[in-house]
Amino acid sequence: MVKNNNKKGRTRSEIVFLILIVLVLVLGTLNVAKAKGWLIPEQNPIPIQDNTVNLNDLTLEQKIAQMVIVHGGRHNLNVWKNMQIGGIHLFAMKDEELFKNTINDFQEDMVIPFFVTVDLEGCWNPFANFKDFYSVSEVKNVGEAFQKGSDEGKFLHDLGFTINYAPVVDLDDEIWNCRTFPGTEEEITLLAEAYILGLQSQGVIATAKHYPGKALVIKDPHKNMVTAEIVLEDIYPYNYLGDKGDVKSMMVTHVISYGEVNSEGKPAVVSKKAVDTLKEKFDGLIITDDTMMLGLQKFFDSKEDLYRAVFSAGNDLIINFNEDPNEIFHMIETVKEAVLNGDIPEEQIDNSVKKILEAKGFNVK
Repeated sequence: MVKNNNKKGRTRSEIVFLILIVLVLVLGTLNVAKAKGWLIPEQNPIPIQDNTVNLNDLTLEQKIAQMVIVHGGRHNLNVWKNMQIGGIHLFAMKDEELFKNTINDFQEDMVIPFFVTVDLEGCWNPFANFKDFYSVSEVKNVGEAFQKGSDEGKFLHDLGFTINYAPVVDLDDEIWNCRTFPGTEEEITLLAEAYILGLQSQGVIATAKHYPGKALVIKDPHKNMVTAEIVLEDIYPYNYLGDKGDVKSMMVTHVISYGEVNSEGKPAVVSKKAVDTLKEKFDGLIITDDTMMLGLQKFFDSKEDLYRAVFSAGNDLIINFNEDPNEIFHMIETVKEAVLNGDIPEEQIDNSVKKILEAKGFNVK
């Protein structure tokens, strides 16, 4: 009788042990699935007819996702595609083939393709492993600037890139000492214009940055909150390029500005007044600097406040290099809730998405 009781006890213990093992495996699998974004719902296909997109056919999540640019790590390839994110940004890789293969894999079967973005500014070179580019600070005249833009545009286009976050039109660079053209505000602007025309002649969108200026002269906004006085000379390049209508996108900085552009005590990128001031001269794509930079994050008590503010300000494309897809999904859901609550007008979202889809080559109605 004792032997039977012992046997039954062992059997119950073994069953409990197996149940615990199964629970651990299930919970572990769920954690992995969540970490990889596998639990994020896949968006429905977007119908396109005769190269035309009807905004009414997009869900609010799809619209907001089109406004987001993320780090294009291959480990997130499937989840970024399922979420129908608007753009991916690529950093350094070892060779051209890896860039091409990565971009091709991302674009494969995408009804609305990703923007594929990069920072190629000369001294800021993600292709340094296999190709050199001289700094814009070495450019001597508009002919060289145009040729530099054209050469870099062809190189980027051949790899599959669609947007370059260049040229920098800040008047001074006292942090890196190589990211700006030489000369006065007029000379810098003419060199930047020539570079832009060269780059865009190859089918790559240029980005004048960092509006409204002074992003490279006080402290590094990647690490610090920065406050600066903006004078007429600082915004001259943006006013000129906006009036000419050459450049297709401009990037707004995290600098807290006063003077000619008053961001009202907050970083320019989350200041509707600052962004609206830019829109008075420019009707192209308005892109944020990376929202993970500490110069912006330190200003807010929560990520939710940051997300609402950066969309509410009127930016068209929001860069968020957080590699956790759950956080990107959280941003989209936070902004969706703000739109549904009436805190962000859906018309404003629609206007941005229309600009984005048109820049991707679609007709929009």
